[in-house]
Amino acid sequence: MVARLEHPVVVGVAGVGVDDVALEWAGRTARRTGAELVVVHASEPEALAARMAGGEAVAVTSVLEAEEELVAELEQHAAALGERLGVTVRTDVSRGSPTAALLAHQDDAALLVVGTGARGALEEFVLGSTSLGVAAHARRPVAVVNAGVQVDSLDHGVVGLGLDGSDDSARAARAALALGELTGASVTALTTWFLEVVDGYVVTEPDSPEWAAVERRHAEALVRVLQPAVEAYPDVPVEWEVRRGAVVPTLLEAARGWDALVVGSRGRGSIRGWLLGSVSQRLMRSAPCPVIVSRAP
Repeated sequence: MVARLEHPVVVGVAGVGVDDVALEWAGRTARRTGAELVVVHASEPEALAARMAGGEAVAVTSVLEAEEELVAELEQHAAALGERLGVTVRTDVSRGSPTAALLAHQDDAALLVVGTGARGALEEFVLGSTSLGVAAHARRPVAVVNAGVQVDSLDHGVVGLGLDGSDDSARAARAALALGELTGASVTALTTWFLEVVDGYVVTEPDSPEWAAVERRHAEALVRVLQPAVEAYPDVPVEWEVRRGAVVPTLLEAARGWDALVVGSRGRGSIRGWLLGSVSQRLMRSAPCPVIVSRAP
């Protein structure tokens, strides 16, 4: 039996045509989980106008008028999406930081959704600012949906989970299994290793006892991290795998068969620095599915 969300899915949108993929995925997630969809748009047109024209009044007036048109178009677009998907949609439009506007919803949200965005004339919803800012500070799971994700192809019935054995990974595991329960999907947990040294030698031979020992150690850590989540969500099918390979290409390859990739906000070992470093940005920019950063289920 598929569960239902009591709290809304909240998505940040800079404008029509900018974060359409994130909006579509958020809408479909709301439909599948029986949740309300809240579309958040925030902007600072006065500040943008000042940067564009040195504070000239005519530029400020022009930008404000354009922002009003953008908001009206966005509200119509959101309403049409809700009607098409059969979900309840409401919009929240405000002046100020997009990151702050989204975080203001987190206490009542089941999930925050952001796109990797684009730099536009009226808004900056770019990866490295809003996306990472929300993921870095949110107390709720944050789904980052890059513009290249093919939403129609996300029908594998599998939620991917990247683990490294840390406490953060344990929280991500609970989030992944909760998502599996909500959507009726199974969960595939994956941990990677690349450079291991045993008795002073780099492990390179797949048939060696050292290789087997490294794989066994990682498998034991993975199972240990997964166990509390499996006990909490016993009806969700779970598989796990240990792979040798660099973390980013290994996860990106595996993600071709996943509907979402769940990771912790930070970890240890090869996954340390995912959130604020190059690894997280590469995953968010290139993953064929949404990347969900989780500090809690």
